[in-house]
Amino acid sequence: MQPLIINLKGKKVVIAGGGRIAARKAKVLDAEEAEITFVSPAFSEEVLELARKKGYLLISRKAHTSDFQEAFLVILATNDREANKTLVRSLPPYQLSCVVDEGGEGNVTFPATVRRGHLQVAVTSNGASPKLTRKLKQELEQQFEQSWEPYTEFLAQSRELIKHLQIPLQEKNELLLELLDERYRLDKKARQGKWNKLQYL
Repeated sequence: MQPLIINLKGKKVVIAGGGRIAARKAKVLDAEEAEITFVSPAFSEEVLELARKKGYLLISRKAHTSDFQEAFLVILATNDREANKTLVRSLPPYQLSCVVDEGGEGNVTFPATVRRGHLQVAVTSNGASPKLTRKLKQELEQQFEQSWEPYTEFLAQSRELIKHLQIPLQEKNELLLELLDERYRLDKKARQGKWNKLQYL
């Protein structure tokens, strides 16, 4: 499978299911500002609370194929193995779909993700060992601790500034490489000093 980073802001996502796993997927998608609809005969308190806070649509019945027609992404998270299997088979092959209890049936899986500002690191074992995936995520969380958040913001702002400088391309590349020095991640004063210098170039 090929990893992709997809912008889900404003995209319609339909989740078949109203339990714990459906809520967990919705929380991930909520951070991406997706428009979420839940379809299920019953909803957990967690899903109901999410819907109240975020205004998500709840459809109280079993999911039908027609529920997914306009969805950018479909998540099948019912507690019925056969229902998930039947629903995913009814979807067109070009539609993004995640089957939570059998990843090989859909064409999308959710990797374990570590976010630190603009930095996003994702890892998956493609279903071979979820425990390995969780272990690697914990290690990545320790490796990429909170200092990366202000550092990646500094990198983004500096890159934008450097792009518009009236200097040769080679000099721009040299400046961008210099910003990868560890001192700029670890020292706020170093970042501020470099930012001030860049503004005067």
